[in-house]
Amino acid sequence: MQFRQCSTPGDKQFEAMFENAMHQDLHQRLLNRINEVHAQGFSQEKLEALALVVSWGIFGSALQWSREPQDRSFETMFEQVIEVLSVNLAPLWGQTAS
Repeated sequence: MQFRQCSTPGDKQFEAMFENAMHQDLHQRLLNRINEVHAQGFSQEKLEALALVVSWGIFGSALQWSREPQDRSFETMFEQVIEVLSVNLAPLWGQTAS
């Protein structure tokens, strides 16, 4: 997320496209991984919604941190995001572990 620090004023027009491409890639990778676990009892629509919410949670947190890194360290932000994701994804992981 150091893109902003290296960009020039002329790059501003590409910022949204770059961010969108990064989010879409993250979303697709998460969806692929979620589908690999073959979560029984979850519809494809639910799995897609899960991938969308998780990808926005990760990407949005990283984007917010990159805009205001002085509020908390990267390590703190990372730990907080992982904790939230772990707690909220526990039902999916628990069901696939058995």
